Amino acid sequence: MRFPPSGKQINFSVVSTVKCVSFTFFFGTLIFCGFYTGSLMISYVTSSLNTIHPTSIPGIKDQEECQSTGRVWQDDKCWDYDHNPSF
Repeated sequence: MRFPPSGKQINFSVVSTVKCVSFTFFFGTLIFCGFYTGSLMISYVTSSLNTIHPTSIPGIKDQEECQSTGRVWQDDKCWDYDHNPSF
């Protein structure tokens, strides 16, 4: 450990030390919360992209054509239950 030359004193101010610790704590908390919020948003978006959303196919007007494509005919509409919103 190195000591200062004799006759010189190092002046540690309590106020500046408290400010430094407070700023470090504040910005550390800000960064941590930002990463946490970002990771929650990313997980929500990726999980919603993998969710199946049934949709009506507007181009198919009859039951035979609908069922031949592997879809479901219901309420006079052709429904696709494998629709992915990222399509």
